[in-house]
Amino acid sequence: MEKFLKQIDENLTGLVASGDKIVIGVSGGADSIALLQILHLFSKTKNYNLVVAHVNHMTRGSESYVDADFVKDTAEKLGLPFFLKEIDVENKMVQFKKSFQETARLIRYQFFEETLKAVGGNKIALGHSADDRVETILMNIIRGSGLKGLVGIPQVRGNIIRPFWEVYRKDLESYLEVNKIPFRNDLSNNDSKYLRNRIRHELIPQLETYNPNIKKKLQEMSEIVGEDEALLAQMTRDIFSQNIFGHGENKKNICWKIDEFLSHPVALRQRLVRETFCRITGNMLHITAHHVREVTDLFNSPKVGKTLNIPKNIKVTCSYDSVVFQQILENPREIINENESLPIPILIPGITELTEGQIRVETQILEGKREYSSLDPNTQAFLDFEKTGFIIKARFFRPGDRFRPLGVLGNKKLKSFFIDSKIPKYIRHKIPILTNDKDDIIWVYGQRIAHIYRVTNKTKKILFVQGSRVINY
Repeated sequence: MEKFLKQIDENLTGLVASGDKIVIGVSGGADSIALLQILHLFSKTKNYNLVVAHVNHMTRGSESYVDADFVKDTAEKLGLPFFLKEIDVENKMVQFKKSFQETARLIRYQFFEETLKAVGGNKIALGHSADDRVETILMNIIRGSGLKGLVGIPQVRGNIIRPFWEVYRKDLESYLEVNKIPFRNDLSNNDSKYLRNRIRHELIPQLETYNPNIKKKLQEMSEIVGEDEALLAQMTRDIFSQNIFGHGENKKNICWKIDEFLSHPVALRQRLVRETFCRITGNMLHITAHHVREVTDLFNSPKVGKTLNIPKNIKVTCSYDSVVFQQILENPREIINENESLPIPILIPGITELTEGQIRVETQILEGKREYSSLDPNTQAFLDFEKTGFIIKARFFRPGDRFRPLGVLGNKKLKSFFIDSKIPKYIRHKIPILTNDKDDIIWVYGQRIAHIYRVTNKTKKILFVQGSRVINY
């Protein structure tokens, strides 16, 4: 046992620190009871505090309640705080749209996080062993996993730590037996209807006939793959941060330029799609490999206007040269209200903030002819001041808007102008429109001034309008 405890001591040195407050997930089984007892053993010398959390899944009748009472009694004997959650997992399966075991896992992790927050803790300790790592890797292989699945269970993920990550279950059971520490046996661990149990009791023993060290070899493989996975994950984050721009303060709209996306290796494209979903929603729950493939196919064969409906209210729409990921607002009136808001008076001369400060418009009145070669049409406009007048307002697109773009014969619907200019739908309502006191369009910001308000040889006073931001699309 001395060698065993020394190994645990070395593991804890890198996982816990003095002053930590750790929530331990305890089911009552051998692994979690060993974790509780061993962490308690080292808690005084390493100066950390422990809290016990248990979830009663309410699936094994009275046995489930006996497990809960056992864990509670064990915590009390050790003088540790105890938190309990009782929930009928089978009733929650419909809501989560997951298997029983996956639903139970999600509920447990959610409860551990809630408990951590309630007690002001900073880490969650779980009793997953080296055997769990191997079983998870094999489960993922059977299901057709990529690199991430071959890594298996990480030793550290966020605030979750697994002190037994390199320890085998048989060694934990030996520790409990030697020290006469009781634990609960969950008979469902022998139920062959669960894939993990079949892998544990049938597949692994069979694989050991080919290689007695199969568990160790799979762990070594996972560590090699883990290094590759970490590199690709970092590359994905770097590419994302360098090439993506979002729209709106809540960053629920993200746009990828098609050419930029396709310039990256195929091995990174699906990762970039997943990263985009995660940036919008926070996780990949309910978003499957099928959805990711649908999106990558949209990039490979773009068709303007084609839209994919993805779970979590995400719409992926192909525009002219880009693909837009948009999480639909819960209140669809938000955009409508913005368009129907009162026009904003423009100070002449002076500075006016538009669209809640996202665009800053400065105006000046100039005398005589000017050199226009340095004009930036994305942010600047020269107008005939005698035609525009002092009363100028800014608003947004409205159905039925028409104007005569500079250099065009006759009026044109603004909607048609946007289409011809290949301005995506998602950006049109964000483009300010300057109008005169009769609501005639003078300038579609960043696009085109109206022909009638252009500067000519007869112009005596020039209204110079300059914005502070280019609207990307």
